[in-house]
Amino acid sequence: MEPTVDPLDTEPADLRGAALTALRGWAARRDRLAEDRADLMAAAWWSGTRTVAELARAGDVSRDTVYGDLRARGIEPTDKTAQPSDVLPPYAPIPPQALFSLARQAWTLVRPAQLTDRPGWLQSAAWNTSIALARIAVLLEQPSGADLAANAEDLVGRLGMALNEAQKAWAELEDREELALWSAARIQEAMDEGKAVVGAADLTLIEPGTGSPFAVQIGRSASGPAGWTYLRTEHPQLDTRITAADHLAIQTALHTLGRVLNSLLPPDEALPDDPAVSEPSPTGATVQR
Repeated sequence: MEPTVDPLDTEPADLRGAALTALRGWAARRDRLAEDRADLMAAAWWSGTRTVAELARAGDVSRDTVYGDLRARGIEPTDKTAQPSDVLPPYAPIPPQALFSLARQAWTLVRPAQLTDRPGWLQSAAWNTSIALARIAVLLEQPSGADLAANAEDLVGRLGMALNEAQKAWAELEDREELALWSAARIQEAMDEGKAVVGAADLTLIEPGTGSPFAVQIGRSASGPAGWTYLRTEHPQLDTRITAADHLAIQTALHTLGRVLNSLLPPDEALPDDPAVSEPSPTGATVQR
């Protein structure tokens, strides 16, 4: 198998080099157009579109091209005894080289949008996602190796950055009331499913430089608007005003903490008769059931 190439290892630092790299990436995509089209044809076929004429119209190609693409992917469109449309294709592992090719195409597509001092949140999310795909390809391709942990670490970091950027983009589209309703609905949905939720968390922050600890309480307001995140602290320099992006990030973190703590709880039938609120965990989080 041809070894994968990390986009970050080949990315030119200057504008001219980056532009040429993007152009070469377009040429690579052009060379793969027929192969990519065949993959898309097969995906449409397996999703339930079994009419050759409809596939031809969607792909803006001839019927003969559709027949050729499907047969290249092991599908015989004239077979009247073929599996019904609700049957998915057989399991096959993700081919690392194909996934890396997809990552490279995505990277080439979004790279020009990064050639600015302040790319948009969604552009940055797409950029980090394209690199995350490349990290997954490397992890799938190499069963062992010294750099696997570094790739896994960067994968988590890239997905985290993409999540943060997506939250900031979302925050610009909704007002406080809508985002508070989303939080409240998410909590209620979890509780309806019998899951515990984090009602509040008492945190200890360590000041940089001095190493002095100070307390911060995070929770959800009962009013103004209900479900909105609040911060409480006696630290004079911590700004407790919460932006929409802050709200989404904190609520996502609380949801993640709740999911982890749920995995540590016993099954419902093994719980005490009156488990209204559990004892605070070592992190200070109060888990409500």
